[in-house]
Amino acid sequence: MKNRPSRLTNILLVLVTVGCIILLFFSDRGLINLWKIKKEKLGIQQEINSLRQEIVELQKESEKLQFDEDYIEKIAREKLKMARPGEKVFKIE
Repeated sequence: MKNRPSRLTNILLVLVTVGCIILLFFSDRGLINLWKIKKEKLGIQQEINSLRQEIVELQKESEKLQFDEDYIEKIAREKLKMARPGEKVFKIE
C-alpha cells in the first residue's frame, strides 16, 4: 500500500497556496500597495524638489530687493507703474 496524499490534503495545500498569493498581492503590505506607495513617494519627492527650487529663487529675489537699487527701480517701473519726479510716462497699447 502506497502512502499517497489524500484529496483533502491536496485541497488544503491549494487553499493555503492561493491564500498566500492573495496576501502577497493584496494585503496592506502587499506588492500592489507597495507599488502605490512608491509611486506616491516619487510624486512627493518631485514636489519637494520643486519647492526647494522655488525657495532658492525666492531667496535670490529677496536678496535683489534688499540690495540691488537698479532691480528695485525696474520693479517699481514695470509692476507699480511708477516714474521719477519730472518724468513723463507714455502708455502705448
